[in-house]
Parts: sequence; structure tokens; C-alpha cells
Amino acid sequence: MCKKSIKKRDRARELIKKNKEIFKCPICNGFMSIDDSNSLTCNSNHCFDLAKKGYINLLTSSGVSSYSKELFQARHKVIEAGFYDPLIDKLVEIICEHQKYINKEKVNILDAGCGEGSHIYSIYENIKADFNGNFIGVDISKDSINIAASNNTDIIWCVADLARLPFQNKSLDIVLNILSPANYGEFYRILSDDGIVIKVVPNSQYLKELRETVYSDNENATYCNDKVINHFKERLEVIDTKNINYKFDISKELLPYLIKMTPLTWGESTDKLNSILEKDISSITIDLDIIIGKKKN
Repeated sequence: MCKKSIKKRDRARELIKKNKEIFKCPICNGFMSIDDSNSLTCNSNHCFDLAKKGYINLLTSSGVSSYSKELFQARHKVIEAGFYDPLIDKLVEIICEHQKYINKEKVNILDAGCGEGSHIYSIYENIKADFNGNFIGVDISKDSINIAASNNTDIIWCVADLARLPFQNKSLDIVLNILSPANYGEFYRILSDDGIVIKVVPNSQYLKELRETVYSDNENATYCNDKVINHFKERLEVIDTKNINYKFDISKELLPYLIKMTPLTWGESTDKLNSILEKDISSITIDLDIIIGKKKN
């Protein structure tokens, strides 16, 4: 057994042990505990094993992600290049402001639909020195959490379904939902009374250079996020909105990874994808709305 893997699992076990009170059994909703055998177990003996790579699989069925391993690898490459850095800076600002506002000794942050973990990892790296709390990343894809857990950090990584989150009621103070599907019923349940949900959604100009190329001849060439925002407003009270808009200079080496990671190109033919690569695309527009909400009174 690899020494590095043992260390990761030991580190993850200690993190979960210190924060076992936030977990609930996804089968019977009971409280859970973890022992030296690396199993998270509830009072009814439902048992979930901690993987060697340092994550816990809490799926109750064979969840199927609509995203491939190759997509997550491409996304990881693009994010590492700094594609979303201005977004991360703004999220860090919002989180730190909220931490001061609620003035809790320990703040629990969940990235719901974290993918390969780059966003929550970047946030963690930016604020870990001055932040007292827990960072948790959850995704239904085992492939994505495998990539996420490769980071040597104090982040709890879980394979779990957003429709059945393995956390106690009111146990999370900040729920991040970044360019990912949401489950507001579960978000509402796990959110503390003074907690917030921070959702990031594309705005009309997001990746417009790709959108105009892929959908040049039909109605999908334009995008409106009104439906997504209105759904958020139906479930939560909006307390603030922010827009992030900037250009990212993209190299010819990085462009294929961006094309592979975005749903805009899914299902397109090889000829179509090659035609995009032949375009003179030197910069990409990032246009994102950040919606901050809390529980309705």
C-alpha cells in the first residue's frame, strides 16, 4: 500500500472525526461516527468506507454523473491556468464578509456539485490562514472526487447525491453552487439560520466566442439566465447579486481543453470541433452572475 495514500486517508479520517456531528446517514438519517477501521458508521450499522485516496463515498445507489472523467480533467487544466481567478477572488471576499457578519467560532462551507474540486481548493488556499472552519466538497461523480482528493489539503471530499446530502439539518453556514445544478430543498435543509447560498450562473456573454461559433445559425447563439435566477428567488430570499465580467487570453494549447470542458460543444461532430480550433480565438469572455440568498423569513 502506498505511503502517500495512507497519509491521505489518515488525514481525512481525522478531519471527519473532528466534524462527525455534521454528518447524517444517507440511508436512515442517524448520527454517524468514524473509527480507526476507516469506516463512517451510523447507529443502525450502515457503513461507508473511507477510500485510500482520502474521500468518503456516501452514495446509497450507483449514482451516474452526466460528466465524463475526460471533462473533469480538461476542466482541471483550464482552471489551473487561472480561467476563473477573478471569480474566486470575489467569492473569497463574499465568504470573508459573511464570516465576520455571523461571527461564529467555526464556519462550515460546502461546495455542492464541486466537480474536480478546483474552486473550493482555490478558496481554501486563499483564506485558510485567517479562517476557522471546515471546507467540504461534494459531487456525485467518483471520477471527479478522485481528482479533487489528489490535492493535499484539509478539505473533506465526499461522493454524494445533491438530492440526498449526508449532512445534518442546519449544519452548513455557506453553500456554494458554482456553475452546477442545484437542489434547493436540500440546501434549505442543511443551511444554518444565518447561513447563505452563493450560486454562480452564466450570464448572456459567457463564452460568447464559443457560443457564436457553435450556434451561429440558430436561437442558441444567445443565452438568458432569467429562468435560473427566478427559480433561485422562488426558494430563497436574494440579499445581493454581483456580476463578474472579464476577458481571458487563451492560448492555442489551452483552447482544446476549454472546448472539451464546456457543455456548449457536447454532441458536436469532430469536424465541428476542428472548425472551432481553426478559428482565430485569442480571448474568451467570462460573464457570470453571483446570486447570494438566505432562508426566507
